[in-house]
Amino acid sequence: MTVATMRTHTASRVFALAAVVAALLAAPAFAADGSTTQRVREVETGLRPAISIEGEKPVRWTIEERMAHWKVPGVSIAVVSDGKLAWARGYGVKQAGTHDKVDTDTLFSVGSVSKVGAASITLRMVDAGLLDLDRDVNGYLKGWQVPGNEFTVIQPVTLRGILSHSAGLTLSGFPDFLPGEKLPTAIDTLEGRPPSKTEPVRVFYTPGTRQSYSGGGTTVEQLVIQSVSGLDFVAAAQKYLFMPLGMQRSTYQNPIPAERGNIAKAHDEQGRPTALPRGWEAMPEMAASGLWTTPSEYARMLIALIESYRGSKDTFLSPRLAGQMLTEVGVSRFGLGPMLDGEGRQRRFYHSGANDSYRAWFEAFPYSGNATVIVTNGANGTQLIPEIARAIAAAEGWERSGTLLAPAVTLDAAALDEFVGVYAIADTHSPVATRWGESVTSYRVWRDGATLYMGQGDSKRGERLVPLDRTHFAMDWHDTPLRVEFVRGYDAAIDGIIVRKGSYALEGSKVTRQNPGAAYSSIR
Repeated sequence: MTVATMRTHTASRVFALAAVVAALLAAPAFAADGSTTQRVREVETGLRPAISIEGEKPVRWTIEERMAHWKVPGVSIAVVSDGKLAWARGYGVKQAGTHDKVDTDTLFSVGSVSKVGAASITLRMVDAGLLDLDRDVNGYLKGWQVPGNEFTVIQPVTLRGILSHSAGLTLSGFPDFLPGEKLPTAIDTLEGRPPSKTEPVRVFYTPGTRQSYSGGGTTVEQLVIQSVSGLDFVAAAQKYLFMPLGMQRSTYQNPIPAERGNIAKAHDEQGRPTALPRGWEAMPEMAASGLWTTPSEYARMLIALIESYRGSKDTFLSPRLAGQMLTEVGVSRFGLGPMLDGEGRQRRFYHSGANDSYRAWFEAFPYSGNATVIVTNGANGTQLIPEIARAIAAAEGWERSGTLLAPAVTLDAAALDEFVGVYAIADTHSPVATRWGESVTSYRVWRDGATLYMGQGDSKRGERLVPLDRTHFAMDWHDTPLRVEFVRGYDAAIDGIIVRKGSYALEGSKVTRQNPGAAYSSIR
């Protein structure tokens, strides 16, 4: 297909998509029938831990109880069922100490969830024939170039590498900016010059050989979009993402102006208002972490991506490109933007977000058309969000509940001591290890009384290991339980470990056998 033909085809899809969006905007967002009301109530009263013990009374919390426990003032949720917005709710307040309630139109900062929105903009431009995923990005960039070195001689930086976090670029994330602080431009950030607060973005390994999460890479992507579109990033997002999908409240503008209204304000880990007097930080690395949106509007994008993946007529992205978006790239667990996991009906794409005072999460299942978006205005939202997500999955009857029912297994101290020690990961650059999504070089296992704990590397904090039998354990870890298998060697001694997270696994060998004991502690 020629570029001219691609542009004509894209234009026809845009007009057809606009008609579909107009119809969606004219219709009610969701119908709160009796069945929906019951499911919402089950979510509101059904928050739960990742692991339950067989024979014990299931632990359940209300959303209000856990918001108070984690000191999170405000939460907003949207749930998609079979490709349609099923329900949305807001809980709590925009600012602690006030009665200004969160509703479904309240804007939240969503951190790195912004990256999937930016990826959607890039892929729309690819569909329009304006960008090539496999071209050296220096051919697009204006005002700045990715500095060449011994790694780029072997393989240049491309958009496919950037979107999958395998382009070899530095700088995982960014600090936020408080009211009154001068904001850097994208080029300031890439060069690491004031008012940027971070080091320069550079290539530090051969692109395509491993995964390393890079907000710096997403900032290169932002500059590519600006250079090719001739628009600033806020305007490019409006043209390629928000306007086609009817996302009328959403913006990448930073700092978001107070005139936009109905904005959730920032809170620290103690639930105290911060970033005063304005009440929220600015995220000038917009493509990487600067999106302000509502769960209902972000759900519009997820629905559009699911429809594109399914090959529906007149979709937001071409089915071919949507298929690539939701397929792992080489050694990475990322597709073109989102993280990926599972297979068949449990196949999902997802992403988390964490700015200084806000937390966000989405996950979507392309085969069933189910999805959820959860956002908070408190720094402890990281702990609260998985509890809500598990309640939603259970109430909605989804494929993956995220809750594991463990048998009641009791191991004596001598049996537990066999597992104590440090386990070094065998090959941290293997495809299996790099797809894990976190840089883990070792795990430490210790016993405190009748309980085992496990933590990463030199961390003195860990999670409880719940026995499933005499060598298999489970551990609560963010959105899904980890499965931990201790491996007995030829002499029957425990000499290895296999840690599984969804479709991915790490293997390690025991290198020490000491028990740190009370010097270490549980995260929860």
